[in-house]
Amino acid sequence: MIDAISFRNGTFRYLDQRYLPLQELHVETRDHREAIEAIKTLAVRGAPLIGASAGYTVVLGVNEYQGDKAGFPAYFRQLIEDVNASRPTAVNLFFATKKMEAVYEANYDADSLEALKARMEAEAHKIYNDEVENCDRIARHGVEQLKQDCAGILKTRKLNVLTHCNTGTLACCGIGTALGVIRLAYEEGLIERVITSESRPLLQGLRLTAWELEHDGIPFASISDSSSAILMQRGMIDFAVTGADRITANGDTANKIGTFAHAISAKYHNLPFYIAAPVSTIDITMKEGTEIPIEERNADELRKIFGTQVAMPTTPVVNYAFDVTPGTLIRGIITEKKAVVGNYETGLRELFS
Repeated sequence: MIDAISFRNGTFRYLDQRYLPLQELHVETRDHREAIEAIKTLAVRGAPLIGASAGYTVVLGVNEYQGDKAGFPAYFRQLIEDVNASRPTAVNLFFATKKMEAVYEANYDADSLEALKARMEAEAHKIYNDEVENCDRIARHGVEQLKQDCAGILKTRKLNVLTHCNTGTLACCGIGTALGVIRLAYEEGLIERVITSESRPLLQGLRLTAWELEHDGIPFASISDSSSAILMQRGMIDFAVTGADRITANGDTANKIGTFAHAISAKYHNLPFYIAAPVSTIDITMKEGTEIPIEERNADELRKIFGTQVAMPTTPVVNYAFDVTPGTLIRGIITEKKAVVGNYETGLRELFS
């Protein structure tokens, strides 16, 4: 298994994904500000991995505190604010920091600072381990849903699947969400080939998903983001599955920019389009996708490719990092609890019962 992040002896270690696949650079830090910067700059990325990393980043910050207990509450509140500000769209980050806040609130009065720090590190490890287990469950539910929805095709041949961005070990701690479904489906003989779209502007599909698939020996082909429609038209894609950064109560899903376009094309070609994500990605407090804050990133991510200028420095740019796919375009939302198909208003809420 690829070691995307780890935390041992007070040190946070991460694989800097900005350099993959050409260089595997592991970075170690005890500085929570460096860990926040890793999240901001996409050295660490993927909603579940961001959540686990956020937990460990809080631990780093807590471990750095040198004052007395009376001054800790103000320090801790600022620490949580700083971590929360690193990425605004991925709800898993806020899910993790809320877990850390809950440990603080439940134990601050009774515990010494050292005991409190130990509890927080234990909670961060639990967040990580839960994500690993969630991936296994998501994969199983996804495969069972595929067997139902694609039973006709599977009688005669294996399936070709489209995925977008990166949703594997590099993004999720375990085997992955969408890529976890694909991995298990391939192991069970359901998948012929994976089509991975490049995922502009940072090429997570071309750099990261392709690297993971090659690492696992799974047949694949990479395409430009704009190519999925012609492949669907020519019968070269049977279904699509992607991850998510936030899912609202009605099933609207924010994911890496380009997902919406794939979903529209899949709907036109009558192909099932799935979202695979843990329940922690579902923000039941938001009614619909228009409420999701969409991150707009630095224009140079488009004007430059890995430091090489490809457009005039003065070129005006709109660089949204995510788009929102309406729930009406999604065949099913696959979680660690079950695959929700149909009425998302009811089905997603039931996951929290």
